Amino acid sequence: MNFYLLDDPAKPAEFARFSHVGTWTDDSICAVCGEPSSRLIEPLQIEWNEGTDRVGDFSWGGYHCVVIDAVQTFLAANTFEAKFGRVEVVPPTESPTRPRVSFPYHGPRLSWLMPSARLKLDEGRSGMRLLSDCSHCGKKRHTFRTHGLVLSKTAWAGEKMFLIEQFGRSRATFLTEVALDELTLAGFSNLSPKLAGQIED
Repeated sequence: MNFYLLDDPAKPAEFARFSHVGTWTDDSICAVCGEPSSRLIEPLQIEWNEGTDRVGDFSWGGYHCVVIDAVQTFLAANTFEAKFGRVEVVPPTESPTRPRVSFPYHGPRLSWLMPSARLKLDEGRSGMRLLSDCSHCGKKRHTFRTHGLVLSKTAWAGEKMFLIEQFGRSRATFLTEVALDELTLAGFSNLSPKLAGQIED
């Protein structure tokens, strides 16, 4: 079975994109490898970027994604492995020169999409390399790839939506072929799924 990266179409003139500007946990740096420990927590604070004032069913800030209520309801009803966090829209830091979602924000209610499943890739068949393994903080860094990936069936229990364990704090979200078919039939806007790999024996 194929699985896909749930991705941003990257067409900022069609649907609004955002920058995530907080909220972050307190930051500390590993004294050995220099890796930071901070992570985003609720509320996910976002600032709308310039380009358009049109909000899609899915909105993107890198691999971070926020969704409208209809998407949240659909994912919950169809047993996608996801939790949903609070979103706070903050005022723009500069006066816009092009169209932008207005502030204060009065659009559809937004929730932060947070996949709750983490699956481990077959590293050898996925062409991944271990870049570092810190004996002090325990953090491992692998090569980051979004294509040619292999997930063993023994590491998969039927999850529809998931993150990749080896990608650490990355919010790159993956979907099985079945899950993608369900989303496609639902007709949600502002999605550009990309083939990422296969689930194999």
